[in-house]
Order: sequence, then structure tokens, then C-alpha cells
Amino acid sequence: MLELIAQGMGVGVALAAPVGPINVEIVRRGLQNGFAAGWLVGLGAVSADAIYCVLVVSGLTPVADSATLRAPLYLAGAAVLGYLGLASVRGALTGEAVLTEARPTARRSYATGFLMAVANPMGIVYWLSIGAALVASAVERAGRGGAPLLVGGVFFGIVCWVTFLSGLTQGGRRFVSTKVLRWITGASGILLLVFGLYFLLQGADDIGAW
Repeated sequence: MLELIAQGMGVGVALAAPVGPINVEIVRRGLQNGFAAGWLVGLGAVSADAIYCVLVVSGLTPVADSATLRAPLYLAGAAVLGYLGLASVRGALTGEAVLTEARPTARRSYATGFLMAVANPMGIVYWLSIGAALVASAVERAGRGGAPLLVGGVFFGIVCWVTFLSGLTQGGRRFVSTKVLRWITGASGILLLVFGLYFLLQGADDIGAW
């Protein structure tokens, strides 16, 4: 039992650690507004992953893996990331968002992470591929009761990573001057715009496949 949970946690951390729009937004919000703001963005993203997991496990794979569904999700994701990226770049250039931005509510931070992740069809791709393989491995080793333990370990590992990254960002706030924060905010905005452009192109490809 513990081995399955530990394996799932390792996979969860490995999946969550690479640089992506969620991690960029966790760091950006954490530097501006503290631990809770960044952590709630990550928690919102985990909630969206849970929905994709349920879609796949419940047998809705043909629907979840269709270009008809992916295209609007990619376009919605491009819109969300584009909005956040432009706001970050504009704030970095003017200094207004960095210096005077009001602390976001817990609901707003959570909703941002949720929208960023739920509009990313790569969550479906993950659960159709790696997730399905993990579940099959757990069933083979420990029966059907092993799958929830392994999948639960994956989500727990992701939450641990989000907590670690948010805590690391919180600890680094004291060493970041206003000027450096503006540069970080601008760089984060550019990264979000790049991810948004990627989503836009992917959405356009899926529309072409209709």
C-alpha cells in the first residue's frame, strides 16, 4: 500500500515540476501576494486534473479525446493565458500591477488555477496515456483496490509540489526588490503569452481536423 502511494507521489512530483503556465503563475502570484495566493492557484489546477481523471476513468474517453472538445478548450486556454500574460507585461512596464495590485481573494486565485488547467486538453492526454498505464499497473500488482491508492498518490504528490514551490517563493520574497519583481513579472507574462500562442495554434489545428 505504501509502495503504491510513494510511487504515485513520485510520478505526481515529476509531472508537476517542469516549467509550465501553472508553475509560472504560482511563482508570479506568490512573489506579489504571498504563499496563499500561489498555493491556491496550484490547488485550482489540481481540481481540474481531478475532473479529467474522472472523465477518463468513468469511460468517457471517446468524448474527452475528440478534436471537437479539444479545440474550444485550447482556444479558451489561449484566451485565459493571453489575458494573464498581457496584464503581467503591462504591469511590469508601468509598475502599477507590481506596486499597487490589490491582494487577490482566495476564490479568485483558485479560479485562475482551475481555469488555466481545465482549458488545457493536455490534462486529458495525460490521463489517457500515463494515467491509464498507472492504473493498469496498480490493478496488476494489487487488484482493483490498488488503483485509487496510486492515483491518490499522484494527486498528493502534485499538492506536495505546489506547496513546496509556493513555500520556496514565499521565502524568496524578502530577497526580491521591486525592480527585480518587475522583471520577473514581465518575464512571467512573456512565458504565459508563449504558452497561450501554443494553445492557439493547437486549437487551430484541431479545428482544421473537424
